[in-house]
Amino acid sequence: MSETLEFIEDRAVKTISAAKQVAVTWTWPEESPDQMQAQLETITGNSSSTPPVVGQEEIVSQARRAMDLASGQWETQLAELHRRTVQGLNMAKNNFRNDPASLAVLGGLSASSNSHKETLDEALAWESAWSNLAPTWNPTTTKTLAAFKILRKQCAEDMQTAYSDARANWRAEVETLNSMANDMEQVDEAWYADATRVFPAGTP
Repeated sequence: MSETLEFIEDRAVKTISAAKQVAVTWTWPEESPDQMQAQLETITGNSSSTPPVVGQEEIVSQARRAMDLASGQWETQLAELHRRTVQGLNMAKNNFRNDPASLAVLGGLSASSNSHKETLDEALAWESAWSNLAPTWNPTTTKTLAAFKILRKQCAEDMQTAYSDARANWRAEVETLNSMANDMEQVDEAWYADATRVFPAGTP
């Protein structure tokens, strides 16, 4: 948009007010003041109408909240996955410290990620080594290989997909809002251009 959303909405309110004032003398043939108001409300919403109008601004806000929720859930699970990778790998290195063959495999693994991708890559590497070396060994009675696999799959597939979908939806709703605001801006400019031709300079 060439202008901010707040600017476009403010100008639309003023344009509609002016259009109503001159409606006794002249009504713009493209849109009536009521139609312009209805167009504005598709952006801002109107809770007092029957039925209430949910504006695109609120739809964008809802989509943003859904994206933030999905992101937060994914981040929480990724943090837990990283914690379990660190715990399991380090405890395995200690447990198999007298087994040169196993220790050689474990020695090539790390758990010091600084990104989502590194967290997932390190977890997968540890899961593979765990599965091949000692699938029945567990760091604790509850931290089993099966539980680790479930958590890693959730992070790598289910929760990552949920976040990606929510983010894509939010971006689409933002684009819709921008398009609606651009349309409103063009209506305001077109109305003013015609109005200044209908009413010469100096008209009260």
